[in-house]
Amino acid sequence: MAAKPQFDLARDYGAWLRERLVNVDYGEVQSLSTPLLDPFNDGIEIFIEQRGGELVLHDHGRTLANLLDLGVRIEDSERRQALIDRVTASCGVRLVNGRLETHASSASLPQRAHLLLTSIVRLNDLWMSAVPHRWVDFLELVAEFLDERQVLYSRDVSVQGRTVAHEIDFLIPLPKQRERLVKVMGSPSPQTAKVLSFTWMELREARPNAERVVVLNDTRTPDPLEGETVAEARRVSEQVIAILRGYSSDVVRWSERGEPQFRRLWQAA
Repeated sequence: MAAKPQFDLARDYGAWLRERLVNVDYGEVQSLSTPLLDPFNDGIEIFIEQRGGELVLHDHGRTLANLLDLGVRIEDSERRQALIDRVTASCGVRLVNGRLETHASSASLPQRAHLLLTSIVRLNDLWMSAVPHRWVDFLELVAEFLDERQVLYSRDVSVQGRTVAHEIDFLIPLPKQRERLVKVMGSPSPQTAKVLSFTWMELREARPNAERVVVLNDTRTPDPLEGETVAEARRVSEQVIAILRGYSSDVVRWSERGEPQFRRLWQAA
């Protein structure tokens, strides 16, 4: 039997992240450039300002400006506005004069930066709704699926990990005081798989009795801006699966939702 590869995800992911984070000091304002990508494949950047005795973190209005450039007008859709309200509230972020903003102390700065980035990444997915008849928010699809089956769950739950709090899409209670934590991936990629695995790694220590399940969207419509084929849009690479399986209790595909084995998403083991 071949030896199991030895790796330390916390160390390797931390080193990979540190190599790609760039902090620039502009005097009264600092910026942090990250390897997380916006809809234009540019690195997401956040800004930190000193205001009295606290720190203000914000996106400089770029998240909503990018959506507007792609034709997504928030005021045209109650669903988009509701999604923004839900995401920002769950992350402790406010929409102030067109920019995503949160406040922090020196002690809470890393966690608040993490939650601001989380809200930006989640809201960037809204750009898909700019193309008529081709996108319904994947998170909403999963929620509707669970509602139709009368599954009891809590939505957008903040769960404290070993170092920071993590946003969980669905928390499903199970018998014997157990629980199932569910994260959905609308556009599976190695990058997002690494971020999600970091969440599972932290919660495995903080909630050792909880199951950690990932729902993958493998039924996406091709991206017109990238010239994708149907096969390319729906393909989930073996690299993504391998990364997720390292810390997930289960990984399920949305295309299998009509199959009996998909019931493991909500049924007790």
